[in-house]
Amino acid sequence: MPYFKQSELAELYGVSAKTVYNWIDLAKHGKSDLKLYAKGKYTFVLDTPENRLTLKALADKGKKHRNAAYYKTILPEPEFFDIYSERQILDIITNLSVHGEIPLQYNYLQDGAKNWEGRMDRFESEGAANSLMSTIELIQDNLVTIDRFLKNKKKVNVIDLGVGNARPVKELLGHLLDRGVLHRYIGIDISPTMLGIAERNVKDWYGDAVKFEGYVRDITNEQFDDLVVADMLDEEADQTLNLVLLLGGTSVNFRSSNDALKPIFNSMHRNDLLIHTLKPDTEASRRYLDLGPVPGSISLAPNFKYILDLLNIDESSYDVESGFDSEKKMRYVRVRLKTALQIQFDLGGTKKRELYLEKGDAILLFRAWHLSTPEIITELGKAGFMFLHASLTEDRQYFLSISGVDNRIDIERA
Repeated sequence: MPYFKQSELAELYGVSAKTVYNWIDLAKHGKSDLKLYAKGKYTFVLDTPENRLTLKALADKGKKHRNAAYYKTILPEPEFFDIYSERQILDIITNLSVHGEIPLQYNYLQDGAKNWEGRMDRFESEGAANSLMSTIELIQDNLVTIDRFLKNKKKVNVIDLGVGNARPVKELLGHLLDRGVLHRYIGIDISPTMLGIAERNVKDWYGDAVKFEGYVRDITNEQFDDLVVADMLDEEADQTLNLVLLLGGTSVNFRSSNDALKPIFNSMHRNDLLIHTLKPDTEASRRYLDLGPVPGSISLAPNFKYILDLLNIDESSYDVESGFDSEKKMRYVRVRLKTALQIQFDLGGTKKRELYLEKGDAILLFRAWHLSTPEIITELGKAGFMFLHASLTEDRQYFLSISGVDNRIDIERA
């Protein structure tokens, strides 16, 4: 029996998720002709010709009764269309209309990268326990263990996913350089500006001893196996290992942590290693919301505000909300609209889209799923990784794991 998901209706008819919820509620109370389908605790709208006519009428009625004064019409800033590709713009529109969120990675392009760098500089200057300093601590504490897993490989390719400013790997690069095994340092990031920052830093630290290779990729859906084809086909391939880094809790910022882990697993070869760091679920981490421009700030941090400013969504149009959702086990930063908005996207020619956001709609800007250490290991296993080693900081607030690529052939033979 075909039916629509609520997110599909929101995208199909250009309305908010809240509007779709209201349509279903009307039908439940006999105030609409929509035919519904109940599946467990969820209710869906049946995909029938009659329902499609009713849905169109409901959507048209809503637009008809809302005059121009109801929506505040805004146009994104001109630089918005220079910074983001057409594919990225469509992804932003879709995520806003269907999921009520702006993917975090889009806050790190151009000036957004500089905002993030400022935050990392603050973290390092404070010297206190935070995501940056804890990651550095964990890597330094586990250099001997990393050496053990590298065995006697002659060449190590370090592949840094979401490279940022490269600061977390400074000591690791130096260590591998001293051992004479660092072959390539590959930085992958969605932001060309961020890659430029990382390249500058590596040059400052190691001069010509380390050649930085930067590649623009979206790690949520793009693989990186093509970058090491020559190494993996070389006659010394058996003496080469790819050390993949996913640091700073990147995976728990996505809608699903497997959104990040699966493309990584599919890019790796037998004997490759993944080093993954993140903040595990603890009472202290649930209260950790140092996400503002300065410690203790309750205002919206520049790296979250960046894309809202580019969309021309003024501060007067929203309230900032942050906290921990105990049901979802998720820290969040979001804004709640105080004004209904109509955002007009004009990409030139016939490429035009309108996005309607209702008063009271929430726009999620940041999420961090909270996983216990066993749950982290389980998630890695679901993606196909073989867990090898784990380590916690002294305060037990940050976690490092080392995983290998599970050999399915050996498992099936066992």
